[in-house]
Amino acid sequence: MPSVSELVEDIAEIMKEAPESVNAYARALIDAGLLPKSRGRAIAQVTPLDIVTLFSAVCLEPKIKDAAETVSKYLGLRVAGVPLGAPSKISFTAGDYLAALATTILTDVEAEDDKKSKKTAFDSNIVFCRSWPQIEVKAGGQDGGATMVRFKEGSAFFWEGYHKRETVLSGRAILMMGINNNRTYRMQLEG
Repeated sequence: MPSVSELVEDIAEIMKEAPESVNAYARALIDAGLLPKSRGRAIAQVTPLDIVTLFSAVCLEPKIKDAAETVSKYLGLRVAGVPLGAPSKISFTAGDYLAALATTILTDVEAEDDKKSKKTAFDSNIVFCRSWPQIEVKAGGQDGGATMVRFKEGSAFFWEGYHKRETVLSGRAILMMGINNNRTYRMQLEG
């Protein structure tokens, strides 16, 4: 996997953001321990969770000083309506789910069932609501599709009664990272 600085370049390119802005988010996340820190010649390699963490910061557009707190809050959201202490099968966080989604997108697969799962993953849209803490993952690509899962504080109700601002990240953006820079984020299936 590439390094954090390479991830910054690739996300800036995919999201059409200034590399300096993405780097400022990355620096804030590194300082908070949410992204790996390189030490000397030991260049830290990113994981799928690191990819999702930096994408989240760019999509949510918080102030730099609030980036770590905001990203932690969003990636720590649980499925709407699932109480704390519920079985881990239904009590996973948005960070866990999005990292698994990124892993599915970036893993080379051979089996036909795995290929269908991978296609569903990279055709999905991740919707970051910036008006209140909520992340939705929708299947189906450009037309929006059906909601696969919604992460939100509190109840499962959808609308909060405010103006809803959101940023949509396509699963294909994760798939396309590094292409123009001759870098690959692809992973080989272990075992």
